[in-house]
Amino acid sequence: MTPIRALFTLLLVALVAVTQMGCSKAGSPPAPMERPPAAVVAANNSTALPSQERAMRITVEMNVVVAHRDAAVNALRAALGDFGGYVSTGSVTGPDAGGSASFEVKVPAAKVGAFRAATRALGDVRSDTEKAEDVTEARADVQARLANARAEEARMLALLTDRTGSLADVVAVEKELARVRETIERFEAEERVLLGQIAMATVKVQLETSYVASEPGAGSRLASAALDGGETAWAFVVGTGVFLLAAGPTLLILAGMAYAAFLGVRGWLRWRRRASAP
Repeated sequence: MTPIRALFTLLLVALVAVTQMGCSKAGSPPAPMERPPAAVVAANNSTALPSQERAMRITVEMNVVVAHRDAAVNALRAALGDFGGYVSTGSVTGPDAGGSASFEVKVPAAKVGAFRAATRALGDVRSDTEKAEDVTEARADVQARLANARAEEARMLALLTDRTGSLADVVAVEKELARVRETIERFEAEERVLLGQIAMATVKVQLETSYVASEPGAGSRLASAALDGGETAWAFVVGTGVFLLAAGPTLLILAGMAYAAFLGVRGWLRWRRRASAP
């Protein structure tokens, strides 16, 4: 082989090698980008969950002294209607001046503060107490029990729909279904009562009047004494007449017996005197 041909062969091999290296670099996939740590991704995608709303059962007791009982009662009823409440129990005692009234009312929990302010405006507040009982766990417990009972009811209904078992199995499932439905009704009643206590606050209001009786004068006291004396005398006369009418027959019998004994003793004494005379 001549030197020129050998040199040409070397150049051709070098050119082929350079071409293959360039093609391999152009066809290779790009290096993957560095991914952020999983903890960072989780931290960026996480959102703060809202805290569960607390369920409170509110009870308020108020004692208010008013100038006029009837006017205060009317104002209390009007305020109760404005705030969407109602009277659960109520009683009114005595006259307007010197009487009293007591009510147990139900007011929406969101408006109990405004209703208390309206009640305080009726007069002088002697006491105003509030009790808030947290029943969040009780509400969650009742709702969870109710959900479980409904799920059990759905499973039993599915078994009755399939009807793959014997007649005895179907009867047993129907009996168990009746028990589950009774449980559901009980839990639904408990839930309604509890949700009603949460939605409507209980407010106990006692209204008293500031009436003070005036001291009677001398003339009034004399007239009262004379009236009391006449009533006492008349009561004595009536009592005596009642006694005589009730005991009259017995007294007549005793009087007859005493008179007969008197006649007998007097006759005996006369007989003794005649017998002893010479």
